[in-house]
Amino acid sequence: MLSTPRENIEDVCDKPFCVVCYGAGEEPFVNPTVDEPVRTEDIMKRLNLEFLRPTIDELYADAWRFHFDPLAVLKTMIYWRLKGHRFLTDVFNDLLTDPTLADTLGFGFIPSYQQLYHFITYRINSKGTKKVFDVLLQKVIYECEKRDIPISKEIIIDSSPFEKKNDDATYNTHYKITGYKWHNIRCVRTDIPLEYHVSTITDYDGDFFAPVVYRLKMIHDLHPKRVFADGHYSDGKNLMRMREFFGIETICHIDKNAVIKPDADLKELKRQYQKLWESELFEIDADIEYMKWFLMMHDKTEILEAFYHNQMLIKYLRDPEKYEKKYVIRELIEHCHGREKRLTEIKNIQANNIEKFTAHIGMHVVSILALALVRLQNGVTENLTYRGGLV
Repeated sequence: MLSTPRENIEDVCDKPFCVVCYGAGEEPFVNPTVDEPVRTEDIMKRLNLEFLRPTIDELYADAWRFHFDPLAVLKTMIYWRLKGHRFLTDVFNDLLTDPTLADTLGFGFIPSYQQLYHFITYRINSKGTKKVFDVLLQKVIYECEKRDIPISKEIIIDSSPFEKKNDDATYNTHYKITGYKWHNIRCVRTDIPLEYHVSTITDYDGDFFAPVVYRLKMIHDLHPKRVFADGHYSDGKNLMRMREFFGIETICHIDKNAVIKPDADLKELKRQYQKLWESELFEIDADIEYMKWFLMMHDKTEILEAFYHNQMLIKYLRDPEKYEKKYVIRELIEHCHGREKRLTEIKNIQANNIEKFTAHIGMHVVSILALALVRLQNGVTENLTYRGGLV
C-alpha cells in the first residue's frame, strides 16, 4: 500500500508551498510557456518533495551509507527528464558547470557520477520508482481535489513502441522492430498520468488493461466512468471486464468490417442462464444484472463478450457521427506519445534490459507529475503537464 495515503497527505506538508520552501519574499511563480520560457532550474527551486521522504527512506536500509539527501538525488533525476537531456553525463556536466545548480537541487557539494548512476539503477530501480509514482500521484490528486479539478472521470489508454535491441527485447512483425512497449494511462481532462506499465513489444495489450484499471481503483481510489481504448485493449473480453468489473463505458474504434454477432442478445443471455437452473444460487425471477453475474461465476463469459461487442456496435450504428465525436478524443494519447518523444530524449533511453527501461520510463512519468504538482501548488490549474517553455 501507499506510504502516504491521500487522506493524510495534507498532514505531511499543509503550509503554503512558497512559505515552506522560501518564505514570504520569494519572487512570483512564472508558469513556463512558449511565449515566456523558464529555466528548468527555476522550476526545481519551487519543487517541494518533502512529503516523499518516508517513501524514499524505505528504499535505504542503511541510510548512513549515503552521503547525500536522497530527495536531492530524486530531484536530480526529475531535473534530468524535465531538462530533456539524453544522458546522465549531461546532468553531471550541468552540476560541474553551473555553480548554483547543486544548491538548487539540495546538495551540499557535487555528487559523483557513479553515485547518481547507482541511485537510478540500483537504489530506486523500477519498484522504487513505482512507489514514488504512487505517492506523488496521491499528492497531485489531493491538490486537484482541493481546487475542484475533475480528475480521472474519463481516461485514455494506449501503448507506444520503443526500439531496443537488448537480449530480453522481442521482435514485433507489425512495427518491424525489436523492443518494448510503454502502456500509458492519462486523464482526459488534465493529461495527468494515472498509471504506466512496460512490457515486451509482442505482449498482448489486452492482458494489461484490467490490472492497471484495478490499480486506479484500489490503490488510488479513482473511479473512471469512461475509457477510450483501441486495438487489443478493446477486445470483447475487456469490454466485458470494464463494464461488469469496473462499471466503465468503453469507447473504441469500430472496424468497417465489424458485424453484429448472432445469438448474443438479451434473449440468448436469458437462455444461457436458464441452462444453469440446477446450479446453486439460481433464481427463477432474476433480473438481467444478476444473470450476467451468474454467467460469469460459472465461467460462461463467451456469450457476455459477444454481447458487449454487439452493444458497442449497436451504439455506433444508432448515431455514427455522435460516436465518432466521442472516439476522436482517443487521438489525444497518440499526440501525447508523439509530443513527449519529440520534446524529450525518452525514445533514446539507455537501458540494457526491461527492468532498467521500466525504471527510466517510471522516472519520466514521475517528472510529469512533478511538473503538474509545481503548477498546482502555485495556483496554475490549466495545461498542468505542458512542457513547452522549459529551457
